[in-house]
Amino acid sequence: MTEKEIAYLYWLYCGPGIGHQRAHRLLDACGTAEGVCRQADRAVRLLEPSLREPFLAHAETFDPMTEYQRMRERGIRFTCELLDDYPAKFRNIPDPPFGLTWKGKLPDPKIPSVAVIGARQCSEYGRQMAARFGTELAQAGIQVISGMAVGIDGLAQSGALKAGGISFGILGSGVDVCYPAENRALYEKLINRGGVISENPPGTQPQAKHFPRRNRLISGFCDLLLVIEARKRSGTAITVDMALEQGRDVYALPGRVTDALSDGCNQLIRQGAGIATCVQDLIDVFRADAADKRPDTADDRGPLPAFSGLTEQERLIADLLRDLPRSVSGIADALASKGHPMEIPVLSEILIGLCLKGIAESGGGCFRLTDNEVLSHA
Repeated sequence: MTEKEIAYLYWLYCGPGIGHQRAHRLLDACGTAEGVCRQADRAVRLLEPSLREPFLAHAETFDPMTEYQRMRERGIRFTCELLDDYPAKFRNIPDPPFGLTWKGKLPDPKIPSVAVIGARQCSEYGRQMAARFGTELAQAGIQVISGMAVGIDGLAQSGALKAGGISFGILGSGVDVCYPAENRALYEKLINRGGVISENPPGTQPQAKHFPRRNRLISGFCDLLLVIEARKRSGTAITVDMALEQGRDVYALPGRVTDALSDGCNQLIRQGAGIATCVQDLIDVFRADAADKRPDTADDRGPLPAFSGLTEQERLIADLLRDLPRSVSGIADALASKGHPMEIPVLSEILIGLCLKGIAESGGGCFRLTDNEVLSHA
């Protein structure tokens, strides 16, 4: 697709009130986004009366190529359902976003992602557990998704970034608007170490109506949703419902029955959510999913097939774990000392791959081999 065609799709995406259904209604009628723009007087009849005047004003005042280039110059990127780089996870969910903008990058679909959500006004227990899960998920090479809100969201994402991991903030504003303002430092770090993403056009100010829709993107980007702390009736329940509708696994951190902030998690567990007491619980889920996708092998072949076909980098890392558990930074230091320096994101991706193959496991912030005896025979 040419840059001009993409610029007109960006124009359509920025149209007031234009989402997935309205965008496709207009495209079906006019053929292309440029066609919608050039036939705005006719196309506007397909919209609700309240949107017609704002849409015509948008067509008259918003120059597609100029605004598209201005967006790019500000470090913002754009995709939509008609483009190849649109996240595949959104193609099969109810009410997908027509378009997305982001600063930084999008989550890597080849790397497992966990969304960590919970109460804004959390307890000290919630604060500690959010930071711990964020840290250990990052150390396991898992991408952390959340809403960059104060409380559980921001604490989990800060923990992931401090551990050298990758995290993504899904915003209820435009990607160029930092909300809440007190998370400015986190916002900047996310752009440098992951990304901030929104379905709202740049410049969109945060409004209450944006956040429930934002929540479906948090669950949409993840493979598994983890609730750290929540009351029975809260915005967290909206995200959980959307995650279940999208076919995502939901896990919750159990809490004391006397704590109102644990009521939501305990209720989720009663309703069938998985129990997460440590990151290893979540890694086991990914490992089981990976095992389900692998072809069956005969039992008498033993554990050796799991080690066949290791890359040189995987074998170097596995060999370092032979004698003792190591943290991600410890592994990176050991590799560098042996003349094999490796960037943390690359190392994290390889480590999670070893975990998914059943060769390594994570716990307490460190990685270890699942069976040190096997490696010596591989």
